[in-house]
Amino acid sequence: MIMVVSENESVTFSDRDAAIERIATALELRAERGRRFAELTSLRVGGAVDWVISPQAEAQAAAVVYELDQAGVAWRPLGSGSNVLADDGVHHYVILSLKDLKGEPQFEGNRVSVSAGYSLPRLCIDSARHGLSGIEGLGGIPGTVGGALWMNAGAYDHEIGTVTETVRVARNGQVSEVPGSSVQWNYRHTSFREGELLLGATLLLREDDPEKIRARMEEAKERRLSSQPHTSRSAGCFFKNPPSGKVGTGKIIDDMGMKGARRGSAVVSPVHANFIVTEGDNASAADALALAEEIRERVKREQGIDLEYEVEVWRANESSERADTSREGKEQP
Repeated sequence: MIMVVSENESVTFSDRDAAIERIATALELRAERGRRFAELTSLRVGGAVDWVISPQAEAQAAAVVYELDQAGVAWRPLGSGSNVLADDGVHHYVILSLKDLKGEPQFEGNRVSVSAGYSLPRLCIDSARHGLSGIEGLGGIPGTVGGALWMNAGAYDHEIGTVTETVRVARNGQVSEVPGSSVQWNYRHTSFREGELLLGATLLLREDDPEKIRARMEEAKERRLSSQPHTSRSAGCFFKNPPSGKVGTGKIIDDMGMKGARRGSAVVSPVHANFIVTEGDNASAADALALAEEIRERVKREQGIDLEYEVEVWRANESSERADTSREGKEQP
């Protein structure tokens, strides 16, 4: 079998695997085979992935993606997998797992420096204990700091981009800092480019009474628990809200009578219609994608609205494209 790397190059899978093993050994990294996205994502669906590499330090992560790029090996970063729907095919690239990139946050005054793999809810709790406000609305988002930065996560009047002073990214095998002011922080989207690896950030928060911060966190938690399917397998809100609409996507889908709609193992949550949940030991990504496309088609047909995915959809046939883009996007965001 041949894996296309660029228009002028190709490499066999055995050559690629040998390169991955060499890189992992040289950098003293754990490299695993035989993993599936069903084990790695909150939706518990998705096919096999060739390799999972797990760096434990930011410098190690920067070094490994540089070496993978030099070898022409496609890779994708993955944190907790709480916003990813990977299809059921075999994904021929390396997953760079950032779950171990989570040393203790460093607090200094109103600033906190934190690595990409650190739990976002845990960071919100830590910050509240230090009497620092600005991210408490994000406490119920079940992801990592890196994922939150990548998509400018937001909830309850807080967005991470508004408090990000600097972002640490991988550049030419090194850890580099870029100013948060140079990043375009849009609604669930940023100017970071495919092929960039976010390693961590320094957030600039503001002082406040810890009890008041905790009270706001508790209020947000209660609202979330009452309105979202927190005990089900989901990837959070599946679609973005329409940019110019006054009605949220969940209400649009609900008003069409689609709460509880099912396609095989995938169900529109009866609690919140903008959540697709999966059920059963043999749940499939194909069912979730089919249900999502049915929702998009109906909303387009009946409301004239083109819904955009908030969930990242990863398809197995994108692996050759990843090999090309992994060599691009290295400019400052």
